[in-house]
Amino acid sequence: MNNCKLRKRLICSGLENTHKTNTELSTKIMIHKKKTEKPFEWDPPAPSTVYIKIKNIPYETFKTRLNQGLVTTELDQIRYRLERHIYCCGICSKYINGYCIITNRRAEPGWICKSFVPKEEFIYLDARPDREDSAGFRYLSETGLEKDSSEGGREEGSPESTGTGDLYEKGVALYKQGRLRLALQAFDRVLEEKPLDFAALFHKGTSLLKLKRYEEALEIFIRASEINPDSAGLWANLGFALTKLERFRDAFEAFEKSIFLNPVQKNAWEGKDAVLSRIHLCEEKLCESEKALERNPDDPDTLFEIGKLHLRLGEQEKAVQAFKTALEIKPENAEAWQLRGKILFKAGSDKEALHAFEKATRLKPDHPEAWYEKGKVFLKLENLRAAENAFKIAADLWENKGLKTKAESVREKVSRLGFEKT
Repeated sequence: MNNCKLRKRLICSGLENTHKTNTELSTKIMIHKKKTEKPFEWDPPAPSTVYIKIKNIPYETFKTRLNQGLVTTELDQIRYRLERHIYCCGICSKYINGYCIITNRRAEPGWICKSFVPKEEFIYLDARPDREDSAGFRYLSETGLEKDSSEGGREEGSPESTGTGDLYEKGVALYKQGRLRLALQAFDRVLEEKPLDFAALFHKGTSLLKLKRYEEALEIFIRASEINPDSAGLWANLGFALTKLERFRDAFEAFEKSIFLNPVQKNAWEGKDAVLSRIHLCEEKLCESEKALERNPDDPDTLFEIGKLHLRLGEQEKAVQAFKTALEIKPENAEAWQLRGKILFKAGSDKEALHAFEKATRLKPDHPEAWYEKGKVFLKLENLRAAENAFKIAADLWENKGLKTKAESVREKVSRLGFEKT
């Protein structure tokens, strides 16, 4: 009897140990599984799933479009937004007051799950990266205007409401065909009737950008921003123009404004990243130049470079001081006079600016930038004859240098001045 009891105890003990071992093993497997599984907080759907939900189409229709190569660009854009965590609960149509109505639980705005569907305003991008001309205009915004106009951007002076709709649509068609100069003429005619037409201003500015007339484009975008300051596409293009004009700090702020208004913009994000890298590069070069200046405080060339770097970083006062010091040592630097004059003119010191430009043109008579800036000062001082003369000289000089686009731009300005005088 004792042997039987002992045998039963041994069997029970063995089963208990086996049970314990199995339990421990199961626990270890669960822990390992949890470690290897993706956390629920970031479990994004496939780009194709998002596309199908956005378009509200059956899978077979999607498959047909995919085989025809009709969805590649949009899928790439969706994938980009998912990879950068731009698409997330915070902009999901199922996310209301911090609560996910699909999973029936609270969710952080930076999370995502398979049920993600973006809100309507975050579906589309302002970028078309597959365009043939995208290499030179990577951050240019060409779409999204319909959304902006529907929110009041074209209430004031809308061509549709004034009978100039056909002319505006003709301008858009010409723009899309790449016939930019004819498109500009159409938008100008719309703006003659309705100077506050945001859509016409937007497309005119974008046309000027494509024609590489960056300063004119910037002026137009600033005018447009006074009419509709909430257009994400407008701020992206303004950032692009400022980048081309090497006003990097201002460009960075414009891209940030664009992203704040609409975070679903590949072009604005890329523009911000690119301009930020240029800012860092300028800061590194500035640091190196300042070290070089410590070794040789009277080097005018180093001072001139420091001035240019401050200018690119938006540090106007430091730039003016650097140019002033450089010119005290080396007064024959025409470019330094021109850049100093440009800053002074922007600050409202017209007479000082004019003096600087006159110095530049005397030292270097074939300096078209100085002649052009000189013309702008004369124009502000209402000396139209002197302004026209300076502009014509700048146009001829740019023509001789092979810069026909700049020359044509200035001649158009001269033509408008002639019209105003009559």
